[in-house]
Amino acid sequence: MRGKEVLEFTVASTQLRHGHGVYDVVRLANGYPTDRYVHCINPEAVAEQLERFPEGQFVATTFEDGMEKVIGMATTMRTARTPDEPALPWYDVIGSFGLRNHDPEGEWLYGVEIAVHPDYQRRGVATALYKARLALVDQLGLRGWYAGGMLMGYDRYRETFTPKEYAQRVIAGDLDDPTVTMQLHRGLEGRAIIEDYYPEWRAGNTAVLLVHEPKRAPRRPGGLNASKLRASTREARVLQEPVG
Repeated sequence: MRGKEVLEFTVASTQLRHGHGVYDVVRLANGYPTDRYVHCINPEAVAEQLERFPEGQFVATTFEDGMEKVIGMATTMRTARTPDEPALPWYDVIGSFGLRNHDPEGEWLYGVEIAVHPDYQRRGVATALYKARLALVDQLGLRGWYAGGMLMGYDRYRETFTPKEYAQRVIAGDLDDPTVTMQLHRGLEGRAIIEDYYPEWRAGNTAVLLVHEPKRAPRRPGGLNASKLRASTREARVLQEPVG
């Protein structure tokens, strides 16, 4: 499916029916086996996420042979922890795959997971999912968004640099990382290096703290109510554009 042909897809709020598709995308994007259970975001976790924070869950879908197919997913939660506080490991931030630590009053949006099916990568899907996340920051009147970007290109330099040294060079623009450099090019700010963020050997267990903090007037009390938010996030048709 990879290629330069236009891919027509939709980014919309995740629904219960998408649970198995989300599970498959997470496994495929991370190189996990799909023929047995894997400890990651699964249909049961998706159901919990939708109970806690339905507005913060997104899927990218297309149609093949008349059937809806999930080709990308993005999970977020709200947190009162700011990106200026000491960074925590990924699982300590979220509490569970079902987002046990979601704080409905939190003023920051935290990027829990984003994944695109390998057959549909480099087709604008991840860009569209990022735009949905950042739009949610504005819709909820939050202070900003942040996440840990795993340094998935570190393994190429394992014999040359420590993970921290590699991260410093990626942030400075001296080295390109397939994950973090792409995120920096999307306008996210690399503010810190998070060691022991997540047990991923390809990344040296290390991530870069990526932050989006829009400049705006203080939020009005109460923010946007849920009914207005749902109306403003109805699914819209998205056409693939080259990622720049």
